[in-house]
Amino acid sequence: MDTIKTSASLVIECVFNDGDTRTITLKNPRSDISSTDIENLDSFMIENHIIIGDRDSSDFRKIKKAAIRNTTTSYLDLE
Repeated sequence: MDTIKTSASLVIECVFNDGDTRTITLKNPRSDISSTDIENLDSFMIENHIIIGDRDSSDFRKIKKAAIRNTTTSYLDLE
């Protein structure tokens, strides 16, 4: 019997003061996450000088976009 699995991830694109962008992918986000939650995260990252892998330690500037990505995977039974 084939198996179908679903999963969700929150994909956040961040911009730094030097113009570089980085994407963060968080698996299994809360099902009720909202744009207000993302705006609050944006403010938190600015206020706390969060650095997440920028090459020259430029400060985080803003969250450019965020999206919930739902994935469905079908595993085919080959036996």
